[in-house]
Amino acid sequence: MMQNVNELRRRYASGMVKTEAGNEVSLEELNFEKCIIGSDEAGKGEIFRPLITAAACVRPENMEKLLGLGVKDSKAYGKDYETAKEIFYPIGEMLTGFTSYKDFEGREGKVIRSDYATFVVSVLLNDKFNKDFKPGSGKKSGNLQEVLRQEHKAALLTLAKEVSCDYMVLDDFQDGWHHDRILKELDIPAGQAVIATKADSKVMAVACASVIAYYLTNLYVDALDQMLESAYGIHIPLARSADYNSEAFQAPLKLLNSISKEKYEEFLVQYAKKHYIRNMELNN
Repeated sequence: MMQNVNELRRRYASGMVKTEAGNEVSLEELNFEKCIIGSDEAGKGEIFRPLITAAACVRPENMEKLLGLGVKDSKAYGKDYETAKEIFYPIGEMLTGFTSYKDFEGREGKVIRSDYATFVVSVLLNDKFNKDFKPGSGKKSGNLQEVLRQEHKAALLTLAKEVSCDYMVLDDFQDGWHHDRILKELDIPAGQAVIATKADSKVMAVACASVIAYYLTNLYVDALDQMLESAYGIHIPLARSADYNSEAFQAPLKLLNSISKEKYEEFLVQYAKKHYIRNMELNN
């Protein structure tokens, strides 16, 4: 564990980032000396997981606890579900205080304080996502960036009203123009605003937001899987970024479709990103 802590410490202390005003700030100063707000999301490209966006505030006095907990960007824990249950879930539980999605329900959009961070979570369940998302030629086109902007802004605005920070850091989710709009709408001075590529691997506050968002999507699909097993005797694939063309992924959807086409359509609208599903061919 000590080796892992030292590796994480080096990760969060090595390198520089630039503010929107053009000033360079070392990661060591940013992570170990300043109070930072960061945001990240999970579930945007996955069919069953909801889009969950978290904004987290990390104070320098909590860095050692977070390093000891092993917090890093959620992608670094891997895509395997069983590994997540063994390694990632204990970290998510300690960081958030939640052991099930039911524990979290009712806390959406509210400031939550744990022993490690203060955070806000914005949740866009798939039934609402299906109304807000306007597809283009593929699942990552259309107005997805605008949907992401709104979710990040909602979480960051709520948190920023409650806690003060030295810097606000946004992970670059493909289109810097959206980040600029977020920062302008939040009225963050350019000298305190940082937009960084792969910020979830450099800035602890963004890593915390990444872990919180991904952990809660896991708790959600756990509950969804239990519901489907109880109602239909089927299980959905729980691995992150599943191969949507694989038989393992399509089998439960085929089974549900064969049981009842009406139930299948209702399920897509309620629990899946239906526009993504439409791009798949389900051969019954």
